[in-house]
Amino acid sequence: MKLRFACFILCVLFLRAASASAQSDDGFADARKIEGQHFTIYCKSAVDLSGLLKQLDVSHSDEILSGQTIDTTSDDRRLSSMMEVLFARASDILDLHVYSYKGSVKVFSTLKELTDYYNNLYHAPVPGTGYAFYVDDSKSIYISAEYFNRDVLGHEIGHAIMSGYFVVLPSVKIQEVLAGYIEYQLKKSE
Repeated sequence: MKLRFACFILCVLFLRAASASAQSDDGFADARKIEGQHFTIYCKSAVDLSGLLKQLDVSHSDEILSGQTIDTTSDDRRLSSMMEVLFARASDILDLHVYSYKGSVKVFSTLKELTDYYNNLYHAPVPGTGYAFYVDDSKSIYISAEYFNRDVLGHEIGHAIMSGYFVVLPSVKIQEVLAGYIEYQLKKSE
């Protein structure tokens, strides 16, 4: 009986390690790395950083509402600070504040790369819009450069905030409603 239990525990640990190693080998080892307070952003080499900045389009009103400013000293700092503004806005919209949160945003060059990666991980199509998804185990937002905008990122940041705030996560339906609410509020304030 003890031997069966020990074998069961070893199998569970092996499967978790295999799952974690599959997620850690996501092809971003050689990607451009941009550090921020809440997010480390990884961009594949084919991703145009200036294009991402234009698409993200965090507004002056977002800065005012979040109480933060966008650092324009370099494109890296600008992108990092735009993500911090967006994180603060999403936190305020949900009224859930996770000050110690640290995760990553991984930007694929194309939507096909994103969907292929998701299919390899879960053997299923990307849920929702299919433009981005959040992986709780690695605290990573995966997104396609083509859909790198404040609405899609705000939605995924909502998932990150919920996973960092709640000890027991709400049901998937409730999480989607709350993340959708962030999208709605961000669109309303454009």
